[in-house]
Amino acid sequence: MIFDAHCDTMVRIESPDAFVSGGGRCHADLPGLREAEVAHLVTALCIEPYPERLAGVWEHGARNFRECSGLSGDVKLHFALEGCMPLYLGMEMPEKPLVASLTWNGDNPYGSGIGGTGGLTSQGVALARRFHAQGTSLDASHLNDISRRDLLSLGFPVCATHCNSRKLCDSPRNLPDADLREIAARGGVTGVTLVPDFLCPKGEDASVSDVARHIEYIAEVAGIEAVGLGSDFDGISVLPRGIRGVRDIHLVFSELSGMGWNAEDIAKVSSGNWMRFFSL
Repeated sequence: MIFDAHCDTMVRIESPDAFVSGGGRCHADLPGLREAEVAHLVTALCIEPYPERLAGVWEHGARNFRECSGLSGDVKLHFALEGCMPLYLGMEMPEKPLVASLTWNGDNPYGSGIGGTGGLTSQGVALARRFHAQGTSLDASHLNDISRRDLLSLGFPVCATHCNSRKLCDSPRNLPDADLREIAARGGVTGVTLVPDFLCPKGEDASVSDVARHIEYIAEVAGIEAVGLGSDFDGISVLPRGIRGVRDIHLVFSELSGMGWNAEDIAKVSSGNWMRFFSL
């Protein structure tokens, strides 16, 4: 079983029919998820990359999520809020988010992402506390270093649904060792992502082995219970060599097996750690 903690498929998919039937332009669809044995998929709605059509993107993604959730059967779709501008604008949530990130890459009323220079605002701190109280987990993935430290200083469990190791690839979207350890110390999980530019300094060279390398490194630094998968399928246009979409995700775990990982530890990374963190 696989638990993928981040994809953008609901925004990108043309319609619920395209998701259910498959064969379209998306990395993930229902036939592919079933073939890959993905039992849980966290589907993010993010409108901040589309400033000229915020409402239209939100309506499209939310409608897709509601309808696809009712059609996905044995594949459980979870709702994630990636950047909280929809809340600020009063948009209706399709359901309570399983996990939320306060910002996307830029600044918003709640804080600064990797493109900004500030930290969390007073509104951001209040919203983070509200999410925690209502059972929505906080995602540090897009926060800049200052905002992420502000979030961690609040003291409750935090995850990073789609980040890699900054030690292995020096990108501001990746996490330094100290933060990987602090997230782990709170019971949190970091989901290794397939974004080529977050896997190696020359993104065009990224391959399945780089994904496995980041998983192993985070396990060594923060513990085997602190790492999982957060593919970012359909949030990126290019995937690592060897992966064409969700049907190939098993190659990551085959790579770990070839590196000497045992079945119990692979099961923790593939699904167990996220299931524990989200109490599912």
